[in-house]
Amino acid sequence: MRLASALVTACLLMPLDAAIGRELKISHQWPGETDTRDRATRIFVQEVNLRVPGLSFRIHPRLSLNIKAEEQFDALQSGRLEMSVYVLPYAVKKVPEFSLAVLPGLYPSLDAVRALRGSKLLEYLQQVANANGVHVLTWWWVPGGFATSNREVAGPDSVKGLRLRGGDRLFDLMLKKAGATPVELPSNEIHEAMRSGKLDGALTSYETFVSTKVYEHAKHFTAGSPGIWMFLNTLLISKPIWDGLSEAEKVAFEAAAEISEDYFFAAQRDAEKRFIETFTKAGAKYRKFTKDDYLAWLRLAQQTAWAEYLAISPAAGAILYETIQTILDNDQQ
Repeated sequence: MRLASALVTACLLMPLDAAIGRELKISHQWPGETDTRDRATRIFVQEVNLRVPGLSFRIHPRLSLNIKAEEQFDALQSGRLEMSVYVLPYAVKKVPEFSLAVLPGLYPSLDAVRALRGSKLLEYLQQVANANGVHVLTWWWVPGGFATSNREVAGPDSVKGLRLRGGDRLFDLMLKKAGATPVELPSNEIHEAMRSGKLDGALTSYETFVSTKVYEHAKHFTAGSPGIWMFLNTLLISKPIWDGLSEAEKVAFEAAAEISEDYFFAAQRDAEKRFIETFTKAGAKYRKFTKDDYLAWLRLAQQTAWAEYLAISPAAGAILYETIQTILDNDQQ
């Protein structure tokens, strides 16, 4: 009896993957080692392993598990995939509230989103994620801009007639109002779409523009703050996997996530500079986003994307107003 009791106790103390006999797979769409999202994922894994050495992870960059970028949310919900570095807007058809993480013009700079740590916005997004079968481990914000093959982009009037990838349904609503033709596709397909002529240009992160070599097909690019494009990238874990972790393991995951966020924020500080240098070296023409450009886009965003978001639900509208106030308060400090 003492032996049986000892075996039961040992099993209860075993790390999650040892208990269930499998490793945790982490999938994402970006290049390994060169993209900050991959490097931050590796930092997360290293930090967890320092605290819980028995846990096992395997990172699968460039969609090497053959699960498309936009399908990874379904894979997390079904249990087919344990973890994913995921762009929340890819899931807005199922979870429209996630558009709050990318509303055009709402997050004008890295400082603005950095100040949102611990805010009601992130609490709300976590609640929505949990209700839909996933748990957010990291909050990685990536700034971005425009890259185009045939025309410089400034304010809304400058995109009329262009086929553009916005990355989110509400971004596309705004682009369409400006006279552009939105093209829906994940960021890892921008390079090929511009090469083939399917796209005239795209909005995405500075990091993605560089790591996926979009500079090979771009002749113009626009960057700077205040900007209209700031997307939240997250490291998601399937909710049943998260719920199956011990309290000590959850604490280890959260500590590792915070360290990865600090690294990610510092890396994004340099992303705009690398974007400008890389595209300029490739022969593209640089335009700095001006305050007038930003305000023109912001007015259009409020008339289109923001208005559409407010219509989702009273709770969605309330948290948008809360986020606006938080950003304004932090800007005045």
